[in-house]
Amino acid sequence: MMMEFGDTCCRLKECFVIVLIFQYSSLQAHKSLRRVALAAAVAGTVAVALSEAEQWGISGRISHRGPHPDADAAATRGHLGLIRAHPGLQDLNSALASSRDAFFLDAAHALAASALRVQTVTSKQISRLHGPGGLCKDIAAAESRGDESAVVDFRLLQALIDAREGRFDEALAAAVRLIRDSPGDPRPRLFAAALCFLHGRSGTALEWLRSVPDKSAHSALFFDTVLYAMPGSSPRFVEEGGDGTVVILMHLATTLAEAVLLLKLEQENGRCSVLGKLEIAVLSRLLRLFLSKHFTAAGGSKAFRFKMPRSSTPINPSKLNRTLVQCSQAILAPVLRARPLCGERLRVVRSIAERALLDAEAETGDASAAVDVNLLLAFLAARDGHFNEAMRRYAAAAKRDPSDPRPYELADKLCFVIGQPANAWRDAWQRAKEKPGRATRGHHGDGDVLQPLLDELVIAAALGNGGLADRDPNRGHVLVAAWREVDAGLAAALRDRDLTLPERVQLRGLRYILRAKIQPLLDNATQHEPENSNQH
Repeated sequence: MMMEFGDTCCRLKECFVIVLIFQYSSLQAHKSLRRVALAAAVAGTVAVALSEAEQWGISGRISHRGPHPDADAAATRGHLGLIRAHPGLQDLNSALASSRDAFFLDAAHALAASALRVQTVTSKQISRLHGPGGLCKDIAAAESRGDESAVVDFRLLQALIDAREGRFDEALAAAVRLIRDSPGDPRPRLFAAALCFLHGRSGTALEWLRSVPDKSAHSALFFDTVLYAMPGSSPRFVEEGGDGTVVILMHLATTLAEAVLLLKLEQENGRCSVLGKLEIAVLSRLLRLFLSKHFTAAGGSKAFRFKMPRSSTPINPSKLNRTLVQCSQAILAPVLRARPLCGERLRVVRSIAERALLDAEAETGDASAAVDVNLLLAFLAARDGHFNEAMRRYAAAAKRDPSDPRPYELADKLCFVIGQPANAWRDAWQRAKEKPGRATRGHHGDGDVLQPLLDELVIAAALGNGGLADRDPNRGHVLVAAWREVDAGLAAALRDRDLTLPERVQLRGLRYILRAKIQPLLDNATQHEPENSNQH
């Protein structure tokens, strides 16, 4: 189908944008260049997202705002800006200092997932797998029928979930037990190698790899483990990137992404124009040239040079799309030296925020700090998939200051995005908002401040509830919210005064090209109002 071929070409163009990212990030002259690189990459993903949105008839209102005059607007907007407005919350500000790029990562994740109609992996899904009706039940059933291979599969999946959530020691210990109990099975060894690699222990990873005589037969397990467990990788690995492991991760992820994209093209059964094939060949060549140059420069070991196994039967397109989403995260996180705000890291930030709330509430003269911390806690709860907890936090914020409109607007937006399960909450919030004295006070620029909060909340909800990213009509709202966040980040990066003239010209040109591709879609979107347009 032409639509599907167009999708494939767009995603290969995205790989070309990723090549540009590596070129920019390799300069390493200023920390802000990492944010520039991310913004450029996500802008490429946006072109894909909005193209598919138009094809599927999704629309949303996009406000075309001019650049913010504040050069540090990225740090003072949204939920990070709420806490930065209170310097007295020192511990919480410190905990969030490294989260700025994590918010960009979330926007990129939401865009990729919604563009490809992929359900995101959420904490609620992980909890179900860990529950009595999840993997424990599967393991017991496999043991009862004597299926040792299935037992190993399920136990490795348990360990993989622990690794993704940031519990590296537990995951590695489980792998070591499987190696001891099943010495002839190579899968636990490859799994342990992937975990050690992700946590910067390249020497130990190589030892595990050398103990596997035929790695090619199970190379998919190594790839899958690296991609899936990346969000829980150690701070030293992602944020410092020592020993060339960052470049190796990008090599693995981009190699896999290219293989998946080409496989999707092959499954089109030859329905590809000559021009399309030429474009794909050129972009693939550029990607391979870049990888070979930088992978060799980093001293990458041949032990990490896996080849993707060929499949004799067509692979489900949804599985290929899920792999592409995971690859995008595995590439962007190390480029930015940032980790996604999820799993154990999210829970640490939430714990610090809860202590900050106690401190703020002790200060009876400063109700605004207590309100803002409650808004942040509601956002974190939504990001972790706990929507009832988010509603309780919004209720606490509204109780602290009934005249502040933000808790009402944010709670109403979250109810709208979640849909049917939150209808009772939404009715209650709308009734509360109509009471005299409620939500009457303007707040620091109103829409310019409220819109980033709403967009970040929609993104958090999409990553907390995997079904929002792949199902209409909410998928369209996720796309629009993520686009606004990406566009704001790119605009902020271009205002960096430390950029050289060639860098600024290159980045500005890239932004203009990308915006030119999606501007017709944006114009079309502004002519249609989503169902809740009377609110936002």
